[in-house]
Amino acid sequence: MKTIKRVVLIGIDGGGTFFEQTDTPNIDRIFKNGVVSRRTLTEIPTISAECWGSMLHGVDCKRHGLTNSIADTTPYPFDSPYPSVFRVIRAAMPEAKLASFCDWNSINIGIIEDGIGVYKYHAKDYDLIDPAIDYINKNDFTLLYFQFDSVDHAGHEYGYGSTEHLEMITKNDGYIGRVVEAIEKRGWLEDTLIMVEADHGGTPGGSHGGATDAEKYVSFFATGGNVRNAELTDMMVRDTPSIILYVLGIDQPLSWMGHVPVGMFPDCMENLPRPEGTPVPGMIVEREAMEEKGEYTTVFADFEPLIYLSFEKNEELPKGTKMHGKLYQVDGVMGHGMRFDDGYLTMSCPSLKESFSLMGWIRPDFCVNEGIVAATGSDCQVEDKLSGFCFSVAAEYIRLRGKAVSKDDLLSVDRIISAQMAEKWMFVALSVDFQNGKLNMSVNFEEFDSYNIPKDMHFQVGTLLYIGQDEKLDKANRLAAVLDDVCLCRKVLDNADLVRLKEYYKVPDVC
Repeated sequence: MKTIKRVVLIGIDGGGTFFEQTDTPNIDRIFKNGVVSRRTLTEIPTISAECWGSMLHGVDCKRHGLTNSIADTTPYPFDSPYPSVFRVIRAAMPEAKLASFCDWNSINIGIIEDGIGVYKYHAKDYDLIDPAIDYINKNDFTLLYFQFDSVDHAGHEYGYGSTEHLEMITKNDGYIGRVVEAIEKRGWLEDTLIMVEADHGGTPGGSHGGATDAEKYVSFFATGGNVRNAELTDMMVRDTPSIILYVLGIDQPLSWMGHVPVGMFPDCMENLPRPEGTPVPGMIVEREAMEEKGEYTTVFADFEPLIYLSFEKNEELPKGTKMHGKLYQVDGVMGHGMRFDDGYLTMSCPSLKESFSLMGWIRPDFCVNEGIVAATGSDCQVEDKLSGFCFSVAAEYIRLRGKAVSKDDLLSVDRIISAQMAEKWMFVALSVDFQNGKLNMSVNFEEFDSYNIPKDMHFQVGTLLYIGQDEKLDKANRLAAVLDDVCLCRKVLDNADLVRLKEYYKVPDVC
């Protein structure tokens, strides 16, 4: 095998396998005699942190444990048994030059470890190229990594496979050409492995997170050194760091789950099994998702549903609902759910001057922030705002904040109940009974907290209901969780209703 001194990994967020549907003259030229995989399997859920985490750490997403919200706020633990490829190279090559140029800065914050001498640079992808070329001109690097984010933004806004999405892939192809040109000018092409890979794809409706072919399969390109001119038929995103260590002559950790794909190099022609890696101690086993049969509003018609969010399909959202930012359709309790790390929904809010209940399934991350599940179009912390409510969760508690009118005076409500919720599906219900002066909160179909309120109390809400945020749109309040089967209804839930719900969801006695 020819000696490889350096590796370049260029990641295209949201690129999927859409490269063939648009002009990519640089990719076509650079990888003409290289290897390609058009069905590289990524992680499920097909979300950025899960996928980039596996591409850099060599394990499945349950082992590295990364989500968008965790990567955005929490440095990756240096003592994790699942180190990134950067950390492994640093241990084997203390003097190696390592660099990461990312549009999505969460990779630099929470996916690549701190304190291991990786040069990290963050800017919009079109502003990454000049600093990266300057770095190439000044440093004989060992690993140079890029993450370009604009393709994914175009996919969310216009749909994956749309004209705008494909045009952004072509623009990213231009960035790739400039990076490779800089390497060529240094005379390094012969001993540099260059790879281009997407983290996930997406749907025409502008979402991802699920397991459709358009979401879970991505393209992979490689050239340089002893790479064969071939098409790979058995590759996963988690194999990428194994390839990097292989060409650098470094043994991969026993905890990793990837291997060098068969057929990529002349001396890798035997189809060996992938290693199983080290399991996560105490890994939470989730309930198997049940099939969504669309029976909810029929079975619970007496609840008088005002808003029901099954999250099965974007087109099934209530009329007038607006999607903001990046939302992800993933496995839920019933069919699909929706992940809200990077986006939120707004919709018309029904009158809440009468009694109502808000309920649904939620699975929060281990995350430091308090994420907002639902809020009316008012700010409960500001004196001169209309009354309204804000229902939020954290890993260890559920909270209701609100302001309501009683005899023309504003009254404040702030109730917190403890609940160990992180990474577990929980059914949470809030009932506001204005007629009887009661506020009840239930967890997993059992009443958890009851609170007396004035009988003449009512909300004077604004015109919008927010799901996953409130009107402040404070990044710190993003909902780091998955929701499923959210319902706002007129029924004040009693114990019999909770029993009915538990039977409907086929929940055993111990949730």
